Amino acid sequence: MKGLFGRLAVAVLCIAGFKVPADAELTGELAPDFVLKSVSGANYRLSEYRGQIVLVSFWASWCGDCRTQLKTLAELQARYPNVGWQMFGVSVDRDLDEVGDTARASGVGFPALHDVEGRVSKRYAVDEMPYVVLIDRDGIVRYAHAGYRKGEESEYLDEARALLAE
Repeated sequence: MKGLFGRLAVAVLCIAGFKVPADAELTGELAPDFVLKSVSGANYRLSEYRGQIVLVSFWASWCGDCRTQLKTLAELQARYPNVGWQMFGVSVDRDLDEVGDTARASGVGFPALHDVEGRVSKRYAVDEMPYVVLIDRDGIVRYAHAGYRKGEESEYLDEARALLAE
């Protein structure tokens, strides 16, 4: 939902006791910028990737669907290395070693970032994991999805291709 009307509608639904999915709050809005350290020690700032399509997956090592999705995203990246997108995995685990171990076990070739205090996941209103966000070249959230089932990766790829075609 965009603008004042969208935020007002979300607020009314929340006050009325309805659970509003995070994607309704984010879609069409500027993606909250962040700087996070990767398991390799490098810092990544989201805004430095403006001009590219960015997929951010929020996950945790204790989440079985997250580990499955990470493996699938790693396969997607390997299968389509030149699609023109940047992927980030943002873990909310407290232990950096656990983040690294899970990323390596999943075959992740994209940066595995550590959101130890959960600040970034809060800014993205992540209330269910895994949680995927696709951001367009202008930094606008165009797609967000909570949860994971095998086969949804084709939806991510279709969404990314549509953004690349714009």
